[in-house]
Amino acid sequence: MTPRMAPGAALTATGVVAVVRGTRADHVADVLDTLVAAGVRCLEITLNTPGALDALGAARDRLSGDVELGAGTVRTAADAKAALAAGASFLVAPDTSEEVAAVARDHGVAYYPGALTPNEVARAWDLGATAVKIFPASVFGPRYLRALRDPFRDVLLLPTGGIGPGNAADYIASGARAVGAGGSLIGDALDGGSLDALADRAGLLLTAVEAAR
Repeated sequence: MTPRMAPGAALTATGVVAVVRGTRADHVADVLDTLVAAGVRCLEITLNTPGALDALGAARDRLSGDVELGAGTVRTAADAKAALAAGASFLVAPDTSEEVAAVARDHGVAYYPGALTPNEVARAWDLGATAVKIFPASVFGPRYLRALRDPFRDVLLLPTGGIGPGNAADYIASGARAVGAGGSLIGDALDGGSLDALADRAGLLLTAVEAAR
């Protein structure tokens, strides 16, 4: 098995984290495998997806070490510890939690807390965020991200929410280090939709991000 990458390395290298959030567990494994085959190397399974921890553990056993697998919607220390026990190598949240930050720091894993306002961005970074998840990014769009970029040039920004192949390049051009892509990327694949179409969307997203960097 390929050695594990340093925390955040796959995200930095590819500029994309795929957010896998569904209402059932039936197709999670197929979706993950399709994304990896398409070139995605950073995958987030949200904890509010049924069977998330089992899916995370199974994927960690199945996929190569150059694939970063993380847990999303991690809002408490208990969530963080359960995710790490299942094999997560990074933690993502819609908010910023001091206790989750402490778990991530103690275990040497990447932490992507959510923030939106300048005060929230500063707090997340001060708590040791690997990158700050700007969420929900689509509410204010790339222009807002560019405005944040100016005073926070030392902060790695990860906009998430409403981002897909059609607009990812705009966020990268506005100063994002990487983007998080959920519904616009996954589409109906978690409900049994076309995996070929998912692979096509993933390829378009990766190409758009790479071209804008």
